Amino acid sequence: MRIVRPRRLGGALGACGALALACASCTDVRLAKYRDDRLLDSYHYALGEEYVDAGGLKLCYQEHGVGPAVLILPGLGTNIDFWQLNIPALAEDHHVLAVDLPGLGKSDKPDAGYDLLWMCDRIVAFLDAQQVPRVSIIGGSLGGHLGLLLALNHPERVEKLVIMGSTGAWPPPHLLLELGLKLLWNEALVTDYVRTHWDDVYRLMFLHETELTRALYRRQMALRANGSRYAPEGRALARALRSIFYHSCRRRLPDVHIPVLLIWGEKDEIHPPEDALYLRRRLPNARLVIVPGAAHEVMVDQPDTFNRIVRDFLAAGTAGVADSLTPR
Repeated sequence: MRIVRPRRLGGALGACGALALACASCTDVRLAKYRDDRLLDSYHYALGEEYVDAGGLKLCYQEHGVGPAVLILPGLGTNIDFWQLNIPALAEDHHVLAVDLPGLGKSDKPDAGYDLLWMCDRIVAFLDAQQVPRVSIIGGSLGGHLGLLLALNHPERVEKLVIMGSTGAWPPPHLLLELGLKLLWNEALVTDYVRTHWDDVYRLMFLHETELTRALYRRQMALRANGSRYAPEGRALARALRSIFYHSCRRRLPDVHIPVLLIWGEKDEIHPPEDALYLRRRLPNARLVIVPGAAHEVMVDQPDTFNRIVRDFLAAGTAGVADSLTPR
C-alpha cells in the first residue's frame, strides 16, 4: 500500500499557505487608502486607559464611579472605546469596569488558543486583580456569550447579566461542520477575510452614522490596513471565532437562574431578534427589550434608551423592566 495521502495533504497545506500570503498582499493593496500609522500611534480611548496584570496578561481597562460593581465585556473585533456613551451614565450609581478582551483592543495579544473558557479564566483573574468578588456583567455580542459562560461556570461571581446582540445559543456543530472546522479551517485565510470584509461587517453594526461611528471606523480600518500590526489581533479573532462553535450554552440555558436582561436592536442583522426570542423562552428569569432604531450596537445607536433600560434592570432586576417585543 503506497502512502500518498500525507504528501497530498502536505501539498494542500502548502498551497493554502501560499494562497494566504497572496491574499494578504492583495488585501494590503485594497486597504491602502485606509492606512494611517500616525493615527494608530496617537490613538487613545476617550475615557482613558489603565492596565493590570490578570493571570499573566496585561489587560487594558477603564474604571469609573462608585457603587455596585458592573463589568462591561465588548464584542469580537471591538473594544471598550465603543462604550464611551454609556460608561459615564452607568457610573452615576455603579462602580463600572470595562475591559478589552484578551487579544483584542489594547490588551495583550499572546500566541494562545483563545478558547472561550480560557478567556473566561482571564476575566476572573481580572476581577481578582481588582478585588471584585461579585459583579453584574454587560456583554455585547461575544461579550454576552462570555457572560453566559461565566454565569454558568462561576455563578458565585455573577450578580446580574445583560446580553446585547449576542452569540451563546447557537446549536453545537453537527458532524459535517465539525469535520470542516477540523480539516478546512485556515487561520490565515480567516484573518485575511476579516480584514478584507470588515468594512461590510462594520456597517452592519450601526443603523446611524455619527461622529463617533466615523471616528471608530477610521481607527478600525487603519489597523486592518496595516497587516503586520493587525496580525496578532487577527490571530486572536480567528481562534476565538472558531472556539464559539464549541461552547454553545443552548442546553444549559435553564441553569442560568440569575436575572438576565436581553436587549436587542430591532434591525440587528448580525444576531437577529429571533436569537433573542430563543433565549427569552429558555432563560428562567429574563426580560427582553427589542429597541427600535438600532442595529447590532444598541448602546451606540440608541445610547439614552440603552442606558435607561440597563440602569432600571441593574437597580431592580427583572422586576424593573417589562418585555418589549417590537416586530421587525
